[in-house]
Amino acid sequence: MPNQKIEHTELLVLARLAGIHAAPGVFRIITELLALQIPPEDIYALLGRICQVPRKKKDDVVKRRSEKIK
Repeated sequence: MPNQKIEHTELLVLARLAGIHAAPGVFRIITELLALQIPPEDIYALLGRICQVPRKKKDDVVKRRSEKIK
């Protein structure tokens, strides 16, 4: 187990040097998915969907509701 932690830390440092910045927990999940042989394309697509989900603002919800009433 300690060896895996060292490898994970080294991968995290390498990723940051390559310009990939992610929270350590997120990076750990991604590396675990890769270890489970989940295709990188699927992980990439999932991350793309997660990052593109817009957060709804209260004003936007009120505006949409008023447009439906018209």
